[in-house]
Amino acid sequence: MNYFIKRGEENFGPYSLAEVQEYVQTGRVITTDLAQSEGMSTWVPVTQILGNIPAPAIAPVAPSPIATVPLVDLPPNLHWVILLILDLFTRQLFNVIWAFVLANWARKLSGDNKPLVLVAMYPAALFAAIFGAAIIGATGVEKTFSFILIFGCIIGGLIAYLFGIFKIRDAMEEYYNSRENIGLSLSGVMTFFFSTIYLQYHVNRIARWKKTGVLS
Repeated sequence: MNYFIKRGEENFGPYSLAEVQEYVQTGRVITTDLAQSEGMSTWVPVTQILGNIPAPAIAPVAPSPIATVPLVDLPPNLHWVILLILDLFTRQLFNVIWAFVLANWARKLSGDNKPLVLVAMYPAALFAAIFGAAIIGATGVEKTFSFILIFGCIIGGLIAYLFGIFKIRDAMEEYYNSRENIGLSLSGVMTFFFSTIYLQYHVNRIARWKKTGVLS
């Protein structure tokens, strides 16, 4: 079982019990820190999870900070049903907007800009198609060529968008199976057909886990 350590407003981990015990002995974790396992709903004093390993009687005057990178915050916890309704009312426009929100979050999870770039290629392709069609129409080129240009831009942008959605999925799985290991597994088929709706559903699950300690 892994544990997270809380000191003030900062969270660290996850760590195994042996690592927590070692950090307490070396002063990297102090007895005033709080701890929470992946199955616990509340934070408890770190002394409650130490087992039979005694904590030092006197904590070091200036303990070294826990050597870890701060955890990445979740994106806005908009319920996936509300997202679905907004998508239907806006004819998928809000879906593209929310894809930018999730892609920016994925950039923080993985340190890679590809999800954001790929998602942005879809609206860019639509604008390029409209602009190109207007120019072609003004020059009197036949409509067939104009249609091919618009269709090609839209298909190309849509393919890039789908690659961006799958990059978001990959970033979520990598982060939540390493930094915050909750065994997250996302379906490729569901990601393909429901894109941001499906990903946001799992954002809601992770948000509940962070509050309750239970991944439902």
